[in-house]
Amino acid sequence: MKTKLLFLAPLTILAPIKPLVLLAIASIILDTCFGVWRSWKKGNKIRSRRLSHTISKSLLYSGAIVFIFFLEKYVIADILGHFIAIDLIMTKMFTFFCVATELKSVNESYESVTGVDIWKKMFEFFKRSKETINDLKD
Repeated sequence: MKTKLLFLAPLTILAPIKPLVLLAIASIILDTCFGVWRSWKKGNKIRSRRLSHTISKSLLYSGAIVFIFFLEKYVIADILGHFIAIDLIMTKMFTFFCVATELKSVNESYESVTGVDIWKKMFEFFKRSKETINDLKD
């Protein structure tokens, strides 16, 4: 029991970033699923070498998120605290960058198969929505 506590106690330090790490890994898994779908639809072989990049990318993103968290929490937090009132802003920004990178890759895979750019469609939708709201106000 004591050895289990000795192992788990240091992990509680990482509790604030658990959702961020899980979000980054989920975006990698989503990108992998779309990549496999694209390969299947295009008739390409699905190679284990390419799938193994999922593991290395997950470890790289997770490690980088943990590193930035420690850097921010124990080195930069006092300085940032004077200017920004958001906790873990650097860690959250880096996680956002990782997720945005994976979503861009998902969009590329989807566009490769269907010819439809999700981002363009989304921006067109928001533009039409804004115009509709403005018309309703007038």
